Amino acid sequence: MQTADSSTIASSASVHSKHPFKEPKQIEALKNFRALLGPDNVNFDDAELMRFLVARGFDINGAKAQLFASLEWRKTNKVDELPIPGPNNHNGVMYAVRGWHSVPDANVEAGQPNVPEHAVRLQRYMGGSCLHKWDKTGRPIYIERMGQHNVKGLAKNVTTAELTDYHIRCCEFVHNTIMPECEERFGTDDKAIDKETVIFDCTGMGFHQLHMEGLNMLRSLTDMDQKAYPERLGKLFIVNSPMVFVKVYSMIKKWLDPGVIQKIHILGKDYKKVLLEHIDEENLPDFLGGTCTCSHMPGGCVPSEILKNIKPVEKSSPTNNNDLLAVPSYVRPRSSSISSANSIMDIVMPGKPKDGFYQMVSTIPSGNTCEYEIVVADEEVEQQPEVIIKFRSKGVRAACDGFHFTVVRFMFGEQADSGTIVVPTKFYPLTECPDSGEGIEVKFRAKDAGLYVMSWKPESSRGLVQMEYGVTIDGILGEQGSDSP
Repeated sequence: MQTADSSTIASSASVHSKHPFKEPKQIEALKNFRALLGPDNVNFDDAELMRFLVARGFDINGAKAQLFASLEWRKTNKVDELPIPGPNNHNGVMYAVRGWHSVPDANVEAGQPNVPEHAVRLQRYMGGSCLHKWDKTGRPIYIERMGQHNVKGLAKNVTTAELTDYHIRCCEFVHNTIMPECEERFGTDDKAIDKETVIFDCTGMGFHQLHMEGLNMLRSLTDMDQKAYPERLGKLFIVNSPMVFVKVYSMIKKWLDPGVIQKIHILGKDYKKVLLEHIDEENLPDFLGGTCTCSHMPGGCVPSEILKNIKPVEKSSPTNNNDLLAVPSYVRPRSSSISSANSIMDIVMPGKPKDGFYQMVSTIPSGNTCEYEIVVADEEVEQQPEVIIKFRSKGVRAACDGFHFTVVRFMFGEQADSGTIVVPTKFYPLTECPDSGEGIEVKFRAKDAGLYVMSWKPESSRGLVQMEYGVTIDGILGEQGSDSP
């Protein structure tokens, strides 16, 4: 991999270099990392390098690869030249901001300097978001009313490229304008402020938000954050989380690095005490248990067109698609194929698969159960889509005598250990599952919205077996069905 030039490296490094790392493991890792970087190491401060080291589990070779891949992407897309809001310009904000010196309190408005049209358009489908003051450690707080998102509307009216471009601009703003202000106001010689605290409010969340294209967008942004912006998350508090979130989170966890998962706190409805342990009440909106109302601003603390606490933003001129920032090739959304031991593949309906067919290959350890989830998310499905699963063996057939297969449906609000059996457990001998041809075929009708979990377990005490599983869905997802709304 080629390295970025020195000017690109220098411009992307952290602003401050005053925070020493004192743990022996950190000191040794930084020393070795700088030696590996060679002459370029002088262009990075310790905080920048430490983020990539932590993200890669202190593997210095992996950290170097990720660091330079990120810098090459920044150089190619001229990310460091983005016109972000700051104290020395009049650029408009990409989301609401409250409580900062470098940028006055503001909402997203059409016609503001350097605000792309798609940033204005997507406000109609977002439940509301705001960079709202700071927590007790001095980290900026980002609040998003996730449960109010119109996910289908977002997926239909905003492209993944547009959402990615918007997200990059927001990240650059908080990293290069807000965090330096936090350093100046709240930083100390022993405390770097290079992460943010995030609150996702799930009030209003339901199965209607589980949409294939919408979740693909979320996956794309999640991958980007972990690869291009590692270790920028301090803590993530998920509040007012309903049972449906348990289903969503079971999918999202598969996209996240273990270090990110450790920073996530799912609080349900009993969250106010926890939030106030980390955030002063005057910096926390009243609807989250604080005392702040931001009554001086239209929409209060977190303006939302969907909640109608602010007037709809006027339309502006469309953005030229050639001006959109490209998704880094090394963090593109994952495809609908996966190959891993005892893995979970998530398929979300309604949506539109490639050629009406999802192809999956899994290597299953003997004695383990492999599960695939199909979410029928539309609560008003008029058709009852037919799901067809076809099995063909791959690899060494002698390693497995056969497998047990079943399908269970979980309805909204059900506990994870409950559910309704849709396809009773049945044993399929491997001799009935040829290498080619149609193979074994299992069908069932998805009569209700819910989470359909397909499970199969090999019967053998010998080694692994690799199977090929094809899934086609008639009705909603098949060729006879309609496109996504």
